[in-house]
Amino acid sequence: MPDHDDRITQEFSAYVRDAARRAGYDIDSPRGGGKTALARDTGMSQSSVGRMLAGKAMPDPAYLEPLAAALRVPLPELLVLSGLISREAFTVEAQQARALSPREAAADLGIRDPAKIELFETMVRALLTDQNISSGGNDESEVA
Repeated sequence: MPDHDDRITQEFSAYVRDAARRAGYDIDSPRGGGKTALARDTGMSQSSVGRMLAGKAMPDPAYLEPLAAALRVPLPELLVLSGLISREAFTVEAQQARALSPREAAADLGIRDPAKIELFETMVRALLTDQNISSGGNDESEVA
């Protein structure tokens, strides 16, 4: 029975093989050039690509972003499948855990004038209050 790491490596490999085929890499024929092209497009060595596709090794985490781009797959999916992060890290709750306040949002948008920041905060609070009323909620904490 394969251990946990072997199972992760095998599942990652299966996902990458399927994605590579969908992306047009001919990884199945010995002279198709798909493995060489994938190595070129990701910056990985040909031997690393071969081991990854065979389910014998995981790529270095530094190659996950170029791999996702080459395969046209979401980077978060590769991060989860590689075992580097949990799927829960991408749940709606986790993303909403760090919601910006209206003042923080104004700063992120480059609004610096204090009067405009106050206007922005007032507008956001009014919009959130309207949304809360139309959704039937009455939780004032959502507006803060």
